[in-house]
Amino acid sequence: MRIAATPRTFGALAVCVTAVLALCVAGVAGAATGTAVACPGTSSTTFAQWGDTDQYTLAPNGDFEAANFATTSGWTLTGGAAVVSGNESFFVHGKTDSHSLSLPAGSTATTAPICVNVYDPTMRFFVTGGGTGSSLIVSVVATLANGTVVNVPLAKLAGGSTWAPTPAIYFYANLLALRSANGQANVQFRFTTTGSAGFKIDDLYLDPRKGH
Repeated sequence: MRIAATPRTFGALAVCVTAVLALCVAGVAGAATGTAVACPGTSSTTFAQWGDTDQYTLAPNGDFEAANFATTSGWTLTGGAAVVSGNESFFVHGKTDSHSLSLPAGSTATTAPICVNVYDPTMRFFVTGGGTGSSLIVSVVATLANGTVVNVPLAKLAGGSTWAPTPAIYFYANLLALRSANGQANVQFRFTTTGSAGFKIDDLYLDPRKGH
């Protein structure tokens, strides 16, 4: 597995995200939560075998095992993105899992809105594929209380020939929950391919307990 460009590639952007969200938190009456969605549930040390003992929770439909995924999951798929046979090789979510998400060149996938709070700062998942000059861009999409939708890149991943977990990716938009009435905010994650090669992703997890 090679990750030629890790989340640190967007270190400057991360600083900007933090500053922008800090201004939003300070200057906006409340963070927009949109339609109420259930917060992810049971957590486990999903990435312990890679030295990460934090508790992680599967994002809604982040295992790509839902029947009729394209119409029932709430995810938005474009450019030929589709669930395909073949699970990430570690089967961290379940030994009987059998699918992953294929992201051909030029495609995007956007999660359904996901409930987060201030204790949900990072995400991780599994990725394979890519090639010379190709990248998988990971972004967070959030709606501010004034209705402004922000789409901020967080990481640029190069992939590799075998499945591997990504580094922990901070997404910062969880800070919007500080100004919401219920201490929660809804965010979405977007995966965009660039270049001529495609990728596959699987088992998208959030860390709801980092720092505890």
